[in-house]
Amino acid sequence: MPNKEKCLESIHIHTGESLKRDLQDLAMQQDRTVGELIRVVLEQYAYGATAKLRPFNPIDQAH
Repeated sequence: MPNKEKCLESIHIHTGESLKRDLQDLAMQQDRTVGELIRVVLEQYAYGATAKLRPFNPIDQAH
C-alpha cells in the first residue's frame, strides 16, 4: 500500500499566496504539516483513500 512507503521523493509546485495560506491553515487545524496534508489529498485522489482525510467521528461509526 502506498502509505507504507518512506516519503523520499519530492515534487515542487507553484501556488498563489492565498492557496498556500489556506493549505497552511487546513494543515494546522488537522495537526499536520502542509506536506503531509498535500500527500493525503494526493493519495485520496489517486487511490480513493477518502477516510484518511476525514477526522474520526464516533457518530459516523454507529451508522
